Amino acid sequence: MATFDYPYKKGVNVTAWVLQILVCVILLGTSAWLMSIISSDDYNDALGRYEGLFTAAAGLQIAITALTIVFDIIEIILITRKRMPPALYLTSACIKTTIWGVIFILNIISLTILSIVLTLVLFATSLMQLIYGAILVHRKRRGTLTGGNYTAAINPQGVPEAGYGAPQPGYYYPPQNVSTEYKPSTAVMPPAAQYPNVSPEIHGLQPPGSYELDSRQRFA
Repeated sequence: MATFDYPYKKGVNVTAWVLQILVCVILLGTSAWLMSIISSDDYNDALGRYEGLFTAAAGLQIAITALTIVFDIIEIILITRKRMPPALYLTSACIKTTIWGVIFILNIISLTILSIVLTLVLFATSLMQLIYGAILVHRKRRGTLTGGNYTAAINPQGVPEAGYGAPQPGYYYPPQNVSTEYKPSTAVMPPAAQYPNVSPEIHGLQPPGSYELDSRQRFA
């Protein structure tokens, strides 16, 4: 399986995760408290026709904050296990930045101070991750981003895969430390030994040690 051991900075991610989860928990508690107030009979007359609007707003805020917490947990798991590609990291940051940016603008329009402060924290930390993720993706496309190498799989026999372009010794080329020098045999079999049933005088074979170039018989 591919590993993405990219240099995700802890100063960026840990800060964003802690602040985002903390603020999301506060918003979840606030939304749950608001829904409990809406569902009670004491405030039915005060809310009137806006009861459904407040209920929808509280439910939407619970869904968005829960989604942000899920994104943070996925980022923590993937980065810890070195399975987070920069493109996925950037996508997650884009989604969170877009959502909390819209909510932050709406809170500015509605002039709710506490909501403005809380959503500003979420928007700022998401934007910080977005900028950092864009830098990672840009560096990866330029080839200047270190890490992210593929880890060779281990086969069932427990033998690791060979590196690319490195054939096993002895398969594509001769093994090392093996001499290829040609050494002629020193034990030359004499002609008489090669043909034990043929007399050397019949075919004019020269006796061992003779330097005659022809096969004519010599007479004393």
